[in-house]
Amino acid sequence: MRRRALLAGGLGAVAAAVALPLVTRRIEDELRRILRDGFGDKIAGNPEAAVFIVDVAAIWNDTTPPAQRITKPTTWMLSPLLPGPRAERAGLEEAVIRTFLRATNAVRAHETGEPLVYLGMPDPYARPCANPLSAMWL
Repeated sequence: MRRRALLAGGLGAVAAAVALPLVTRRIEDELRRILRDGFGDKIAGNPEAAVFIVDVAAIWNDTTPPAQRITKPTTWMLSPLLPGPRAERAGLEEAVIRTFLRATNAVRAHETGEPLVYLGMPDPYARPCANPLSAMWL
């Protein structure tokens, strides 16, 4: 009987260790990983990118119901295995990278070595001329 209890306890501990990163993962970690994959450590580790991550996470937390805030980061971890989360992860990556390009001068900072500048979340109605991808933005 002791061996069974010990085996069950060991299996429970292993299951908890595997499940813990799935449950405690936050959207900020996912956004940081997307920026690191898309732009490299230099741009993703910049303090301006951290402000962008905070802004996107605030939008995410305002528009996403609490139950989905827990389950969505969990299902993104399964994206290499399941087609549904894979498509959702690809959509998230595309939206984050497109928004980051329109909210920062990431292309110019990468090409010329200029400091990264975060302009704020892009809003074509509030600030139509704040487009770092345009040739006229300096």
